Amino acid sequence: MVTVRKSNKKKIIIPVCLIIIIAIVAGAVLGIAQKNKVVEVSLSEIKTGEIVENINATGVISSGAVQEYSAGTVAQCDNVFVKVGDKVKKGDKLASFSTDELDGQIASLQASYNDASSSYKAAVKNQKLNQSKLNQVNKKIAPLEKKLASFQKSSAASKADGKNAVSGAASKKGDSIIPGVDNPADDIAGDLEEAVKALEELAETISKLSDDITTTNAITREVMTKIAEALENGDYSPDAIAEAAGKAMSDAIREGLIEETRLIVDSGIAVDMIEEAVKSVDWAAIGSSIANSQNVTYASTELQLSALYAQREIFSLGASKATLNAQKQAVNSTKSALDTLKKAQTELVAGWVSSIDGVVTECNVTEGAQTTALQTGIKVENLDQLVVTISLGEYDVHKVTEGMKAVITTAYGEYSGEIASIAPTASGSSSSSVLDNVGSMAGISGLSSLTDKGAGVECVVTVNSPDENIIAGFEANVEIKTGTYENIPTIPIESIVLEKEGSYVYKYDEEEGTVTKTKIEVGAHSDYAYEVKSGLKLGDKIVSTPGQDYEDETFKVRVK
Repeated sequence: MVTVRKSNKKKIIIPVCLIIIIAIVAGAVLGIAQKNKVVEVSLSEIKTGEIVENINATGVISSGAVQEYSAGTVAQCDNVFVKVGDKVKKGDKLASFSTDELDGQIASLQASYNDASSSYKAAVKNQKLNQSKLNQVNKKIAPLEKKLASFQKSSAASKADGKNAVSGAASKKGDSIIPGVDNPADDIAGDLEEAVKALEELAETISKLSDDITTTNAITREVMTKIAEALENGDYSPDAIAEAAGKAMSDAIREGLIEETRLIVDSGIAVDMIEEAVKSVDWAAIGSSIANSQNVTYASTELQLSALYAQREIFSLGASKATLNAQKQAVNSTKSALDTLKKAQTELVAGWVSSIDGVVTECNVTEGAQTTALQTGIKVENLDQLVVTISLGEYDVHKVTEGMKAVITTAYGEYSGEIASIAPTASGSSSSSVLDNVGSMAGISGLSSLTDKGAGVECVVTVNSPDENIIAGFEANVEIKTGTYENIPTIPIESIVLEKEGSYVYKYDEEEGTVTKTKIEVGAHSDYAYEVKSGLKLGDKIVSTPGQDYEDETFKVRVK
């Protein structure tokens, strides 16, 4: 019997074959996966072409000729000759007014202007005089301040010597350098400080009595003279000095040295104010300190300086350019108000007369009622002349000039037009250039002006031969042909990637089989293409429609 043995070869071959098959399949799958990772793109070649450039914008239709009438002030309306919807001719009377109340206002304002003008002229005349007096006072102050400083220096040295000489006694009897007596210099300093304060209050009181610098100077001179005379005669009674100062002022008013009409308050009240201010000074205490002190020169100098300081403040006010300018401003303000009322008076006396042919679109005045300066009274519009007002963005405004032709499109058809005016400045903010750039690429101008922060330049486009189908108040689209460009390098508009930093394309490298993100400069554009000004040349190839998910600046591609 033959024994048949099973071979192990078969058992080994089968697994090996399976492994080989799996490896082959895995390699194929991996190859396919690697192949699928390469981006597949379509290419466009840079060639010459033609671009007809247009700018599109939407605006509001309105009348090209509008005349508004307003009173500019409150007046009585006597007659109203029109109502909303009435057609009027140039020269037609619209309304008439009574100006009785306005006449009274003008007379009052004229008197105010005359007073302000006279005060200003007097201030101009007195400015040099006050400056001269101020210079004289400063000349008197300078040597007195020098004298006072010298006295203080010597007094301090003497006091130091005295303290050294009687230091033993002072340590037993107190701080005074004179045994058994308080330091008189301290008393004088306190009294004089009070005197200076009181004199400053007196000067302030005088300044409140009149706005006229000449009158204020006259009051100061009379009051200070009487105070000086009383002190020189040894009379330190506050009541007596106050009565003498009050009498001096009353006499000066009676004799015409002080003009009573220039006082802000009644002359009797002015005298009472002066007497109360003078009486508030403790002249007796000051006199006693001066009489009992070896420092009479020091005290006298302080008093003289106090009076001079007060005069200096008054003269400085009169010589000040700021004071003069304030008065001049008051004159100018009054004159401006007066001119405005006079102009309104002239217009209202003549009544409102239409200056154009048109239709009354507003009428806010009523017979027998008062006008208001805050509202348009009557508006007349010539609806035979219509315009569309659009906004141009910063990328388009320099391409548009006055006289350019335009096409206006409404819901009822097209109308020819022309650029009538372009504003010299933009309105709104200038922080939306990216939005305007996007709009410019799409041929739509002024997108940023539609936002809260957007800026735009106002452009007025006239409508040629308007008919009843184009109505003021509705919107219309405006297309402006800004130029035709022939035989220029062009690029499809869908090939451009717009970013904040500029415009980009993906340029193809045939040798490497890659594309690279490349910045370009563009010029004229249409709805379909852009002019290439730099960054590419004729014959270059770019990705026709770049994807939005490209992560790398340069990468491999497979061309369809």
